[in-house]
Amino acid sequence: MVDDIEWAVEFEYPGAKTFMVLMKSLGSLVDEALFTFGEEGLRIKALDPARVALLDINLGTDAFLTYEVKKPINVGVNVAGLIKAVPTPKKTDKLVFRASEEFYELVIESNVTRRYRFRSIEVVAEELPEPDLEFEVEAKAIASAFKTAIKDLKGAETIEFRAQGDDLVLRGVQIGAEAKLSRIAGSLLELKAPESGSSERYDEGYITKVIDLAGHVQTIEVRFGSGIPLNILFPLAEGGFVKYLLAPKA
Repeated sequence: MVDDIEWAVEFEYPGAKTFMVLMKSLGSLVDEALFTFGEEGLRIKALDPARVALLDINLGTDAFLTYEVKKPINVGVNVAGLIKAVPTPKKTDKLVFRASEEFYELVIESNVTRRYRFRSIEVVAEELPEPDLEFEVEAKAIASAFKTAIKDLKGAETIEFRAQGDDLVLRGVQIGAEAKLSRIAGSLLELKAPESGSSERYDEGYITKVIDLAGHVQTIEVRFGSGIPLNILFPLAEGGFVKYLLAPKA
C-alpha cells in the first residue's frame, strides 16, 4: 500500500512560499533534478542544458524546523511537474516534505492542509564542477535594490556588470540604460574591486531566471570579473543559501 510507505527522510520547512520559489528558480533551468539528503541537510545542484548556468541550493539542518533522515538518500524529482501541480503557498504556510526510494510527498500546512504525492524518477547523478575562482569584484548589496535594478533593465538581453569607483553599475547593453547601486544611496553595503575597475557581460535572461530569490533575502553577494563567471549568493532568511554561477556571455 502506498499509504504504508516508510519514509527515509522527513523535514518541516518554515517557509512553504520560499521553498516553492526555490523550486521555480530550479525549474527555470532544468526539468528534473536530484535531491541529495544527508545528515548535514539537503543539497540540490543543477546545470542547465546549455551548461552556462549552475544553481546550487544548500539547506543545512538549521534551516528546518525539524529534519530527520533515517539514511542518506538521493531522490529524483520531476521539478516541472511539481511546479505545475503545487499552487503558490501563502507567506505564512509551512511545508512538510517526505521521501522514500519510490515516492516523495509535499504537505502544505495552512488553514487547509494540502498533500501532493509523486513517484520518484531516475535522474543520473552527474559530477558537477565546483570551479575555484578568484573574483576581481566582490560586492554586498540590498537584495530588493538589486532586484529592482535587474527588473529596470528588462529587455536588455545583455547586462554589463561594472565596478566603477564606489559604485556597482549595471548597464543594459542593447537598450542603453543603466542602474547604479551605491554606498551613498544605501543600496550597496560593501565593494571590493581593483582601482582601475572591472567589468563583464552576462545574459539578462539567465539572471532573470533566479531574480525572484532576491525577494526572499535581505542582502545578496555579487562577485564577478573580466572573463570570470558571475556569482550571486542568496543567504536565505530561513537558513541555508543559494549560489548561482553564470558564465560570461559569448
